[in-house]
Amino acid sequence: MYENESPVERPAYTRKDVLVKCPHCKALLYVRALENNARVCLECGHHFQLSAFERINSLLDAGSFVETEAHLYSGDPLNFSNQSWTYPEKLHEAQARTGLAEAIITGTGSIAGYALVIAVMDFHFIGGSMGLVVGEKITRAIELAREQLIPLLIVSASGGARMQEGIFSLMQMAKTTIALQRLGAARVPFISLLTHPTTGGVAASFAMLGDVILAEPGALIGFAGPRVIEQFSYKKLPEGTDTSEFMLEHGMLDAIVPRSSLRATLIQLLSIHSLQNTLQFSPPLHPLRWIGTAEKSPVSESVWDRVRIARHLQRPHTADYIRLLCTSFFELRGDRRYGDDPAIIGGVATFLGRTVMFIGQQKGHNTQQNQAHNFGMPHPEGYRKVQRLMRYAEKFRLPVICLIDTPGAFPGLEAEQRGQAQAIAESLMLMASLSVPTVAVIIGEGGSGGALALGFADRVLMLENSIYTVASPEAAAAILWRDNKYAPQAASALRITAPDLLELGVIDGIIPEPLDGAHLDHLITSRLVAERLYQVLTELSAVPVPALLEQRYTKFRQLDQKL
Repeated sequence: MYENESPVERPAYTRKDVLVKCPHCKALLYVRALENNARVCLECGHHFQLSAFERINSLLDAGSFVETEAHLYSGDPLNFSNQSWTYPEKLHEAQARTGLAEAIITGTGSIAGYALVIAVMDFHFIGGSMGLVVGEKITRAIELAREQLIPLLIVSASGGARMQEGIFSLMQMAKTTIALQRLGAARVPFISLLTHPTTGGVAASFAMLGDVILAEPGALIGFAGPRVIEQFSYKKLPEGTDTSEFMLEHGMLDAIVPRSSLRATLIQLLSIHSLQNTLQFSPPLHPLRWIGTAEKSPVSESVWDRVRIARHLQRPHTADYIRLLCTSFFELRGDRRYGDDPAIIGGVATFLGRTVMFIGQQKGHNTQQNQAHNFGMPHPEGYRKVQRLMRYAEKFRLPVICLIDTPGAFPGLEAEQRGQAQAIAESLMLMASLSVPTVAVIIGEGGSGGALALGFADRVLMLENSIYTVASPEAAAAILWRDNKYAPQAASALRITAPDLLELGVIDGIIPEPLDGAHLDHLITSRLVAERLYQVLTELSAVPVPALLEQRYTKFRQLDQKL
C-alpha cells in the first residue's frame, strides 16, 4: 500500500450502446430507459450492477459527497506474477478501464440532511476483491464514523479476497472486524447493504456484521457460492440458493429493498436512530386513565368469558399496536443463525417522540394469517431473534417494549431439535441483565415459558381481558382432571386473570379495555396502552442503570414472598 500524490483521474460516465440485453430475462432494453429506471430491468426487475460513483450519486444528497483516502493505491506485496501478466499490470489495466484507483470509494456525505460515512465497493475493479487498500480504506471509514459519531453505510459488491495479495488479503477480514467492534462499543449505527455479488471474505467479515443488513433483490450472497459448493459436494443445488431471497428466508438479512426504495429506507433508518439519545417522551395523547388496583378493575365477566375475549380473533395483535402506536417502524428480521420466525415481530420504532425497540408475538385475524404466524407460537429461532433485537436495543440504549400474545412456545419435534428450552432459557438470562428499561404488556394470551421469555421485565402490565398462566386451561384440565372439558374450572382455579394476578403481585398494573373487549375498538385500546407505556417508560428512564438492575432482581426475588 502506498500513498499516491497524483490520484487517478476519473473520466465522466458515458454509455454508447443504444440497446442492452437483460442477463436475467433476455429482454432487449433501451439504455436510456434503463438508466431512467435506476438500471433496473423494466421487464423482470433484474438489478444491473452500478459503479461506485453511480451508487453514491443515487443515494446521497447532491453535492454532499466528499471523498476520503483518495491518495491510497495498491502496491505488490508478494511480487506476484503468472506467465502472462504481473499484478501491477493487472492494477493499471483496472485503473484505466474503470477510472478508479481501487475497488472502493470512501467518503462523507448526507442523505436527506442526515450525515454519514459511506464506503462503496465497485465490482468492475478486479471483481471488487479485497486487498490491503480496500481493507485499509474500509477500516479508516469505520474509524472516521467512530470519531465523528455518525452512522456508517458500507455498500458491498465483491467476489472475495484479492488472491494476488495472498495472506495480506485474508488479514483484512480481521482488521475490518476489530474496527467494527470498536464502532459498536461507541454505539454508532452501521448499515450494511449487500449488492450483487457479495461473497467470500467480504461476506464473512464486515458485510455480514451490520446492525441492519439490507440487500438488493436477486443478489448473490454467501461465503463459498453455489458453484464452489456444487464442485465440492458433487450435487446440484436448488435454484435460488445463496440469493438475497434465500438469505432472508434463513434469517441472515433484515430486508430486501428494491433500488427504487433504497434511499427512502435509509432515510427512515437514519431518522429513527437520530432520536436515540432523546431522554424524555413527548406528552401523552390525552389524560391518563390508569387503573392501579384490582378493586377498580371491572370483574363482571366470568373467568371463562375473559379467556374467550383474550383469544378473540379480532383482538388487536402486535402488528396492529405497532401500526397504531408508532409514527415510524422498521422491522428487523432473522436470528442470524437459522431463520426468521414469523411468530415474532420486532424492530426499531418511533414512539411518542423517542426511538424504542418493539418486540411481540404475532397472531392473525383469520385462519390463514394464524397459519402464516404459526398461531403466535415461536420456534427457537424466534426467541433467538428476540435476543438479537434486545442486544440491539441495549447497544443503542433503547427501551424495550414486549407485547405478549401466545398460547406457548411451539411444541414440535423440530423445535426440540433446534433447542427450544435453551432458547427460552437464554432469553430469560438476557432479560435479567439488560441495562435498558423493559416493559412487557400481555395483550391477549400469556402462555407458559413461551410468554415469560418476553415477560421478564421491569414492569409487567396486562390488558384487563388478557390472561397469564403456567399452562393453557385446556392443558391444565387434561393434567389435573384428565379431561379438557374442565378447562373453565381450571381457568378459575389457576387465577389467570388480570385482577387476580395484580392481587398476587405477579403483574404491576392493569390497562383498561373498551366496553366488552379490545376487539371492538383497536384505536381506543392502543391509546390506553400508549398512555400507560408513556407513564412507565418516563418513570423507568429516570432510574440509573445500577438501580434498575437491582430493582429488577428484587422484583423477581421477592415475588412469592408477598403472599
